[in-house]
Amino acid sequence: MDDLALHRSRGPRLYHKKSRTGCIRCKQRRVKCDEARPSCGSCSKHSVECVYPSQALSAGAGKGAPATGHDDGSSVYSAGSVSTSTLQRNMVNEMSPSSNEHRSPPGSTLYSSPNSSYHTPVDDVADPDIDIPEGQWRRFWELRLLHNHQANMVQPWSEAQNVGIIRMWEHDIPDMAMRMAQQQNRCTLLYMLFASSALHMWTKSTDSQERAELMKLQQTYLAMCSREQRRDIDEISQRIPHNADYICFSSLRILVHSLALVQTLNVDPWEPPIQWLHLGRGAGEVLGMARQLIDPESNPKIRIFITSPPDLRNPEELIFCDHSPLDWLLEHPSGPQSIAAQEDHELDDEDVLSAYGKALSYTCHVQRAIERDEPDFAIVRRLCGFAVWVPVEFTRFVEERRPRALVILAHFMSFWLKYEHVWMIGRAGEWQIRGIHKILPIEWSFKLDGLFAQFKPPEVSMS
Repeated sequence: MDDLALHRSRGPRLYHKKSRTGCIRCKQRRVKCDEARPSCGSCSKHSVECVYPSQALSAGAGKGAPATGHDDGSSVYSAGSVSTSTLQRNMVNEMSPSSNEHRSPPGSTLYSSPNSSYHTPVDDVADPDIDIPEGQWRRFWELRLLHNHQANMVQPWSEAQNVGIIRMWEHDIPDMAMRMAQQQNRCTLLYMLFASSALHMWTKSTDSQERAELMKLQQTYLAMCSREQRRDIDEISQRIPHNADYICFSSLRILVHSLALVQTLNVDPWEPPIQWLHLGRGAGEVLGMARQLIDPESNPKIRIFITSPPDLRNPEELIFCDHSPLDWLLEHPSGPQSIAAQEDHELDDEDVLSAYGKALSYTCHVQRAIERDEPDFAIVRRLCGFAVWVPVEFTRFVEERRPRALVILAHFMSFWLKYEHVWMIGRAGEWQIRGIHKILPIEWSFKLDGLFAQFKPPEVSMS
């Protein structure tokens, strides 16, 4: 059988009903675990350590500081993160019951980094028992994370921004996080600042032990933030307005953090950025509901945010705009007269065609903004908006690995290549494009050919 036939025979990967008690490696690879003890069949076959979630959590029980020797991320600091399924279920009950059968237990679905063996977990509900033990070690790290946030993260852009925006991120939001934690024991925003700072330091660190520590901190604070946000969601669901501005800023930080997590995903085997799409969409929904409870005229901080460019509120400009320049991505690669094209009925479904059209529209919208030479902060904000505006059906198509969805995603990721110098982006765009190209059916892969020319050449050592 030739290569073309091999690729055609594979098709999209099918998702089975996952075991809730399988080992961490099988969950990471999304394969069925036979749950044999002490080592399952898959781990035994590949001669790797087999760790079950219960073992990982119990390994750190009773210790005042985290273990640092678990490169698989399976220590007490493994945790989950809130995603759109949790948020939609609490707010608008849009989740179908059938989707629950694919949900993994807390803290057990792990994605590995492309340049390390540390993992970022993805989960629908944060484990209520996940926490960082009180003590000198925690105080040391939290002081260090706060210092890094204030010194290196509040103004990461070379271009001049609105003075009010700079003050908001540098002073108002950290002050709000500390005040709400102290006065009302509300820590969503504070935990999000810690998680983001840990991820930022992880992208800069070259020390393997420190990187392991930082990734575990990021995972845990993200899980703790998710747990805290449940109260926030309950409040906006009941239309309680008094903390709506706090919920807005917490959601904004979660949205940005979800984008930054894409650079931690696995490359080989490639894992789709589902966490970003779900987490970002959920944060966007919370943000939208919270903003409805706020009068911008009486809240200057919210008014500054809403009025600062770019404006991402008009769907006519975002998901209903002209996408004809990219319509060729939807065309079957074999040509309209081929048997394969005639048997391809995916676009006959109007809902499917609409989801693809909105993803293409948003992609074209970002392309036009880049052509206008908008500043980096404006473009990155537009990149965040993809998860908010693109239909959840498109996310499902990506998870199902439908070729059209992957081709569109790869072209959107090509915009990220120009912004590798931004810490939230890094080389995520290149890694995603390479991963998508590797799993695409061979007849579809030519649609990505032009993207590889945009990769930056590797740096050559002069030593």
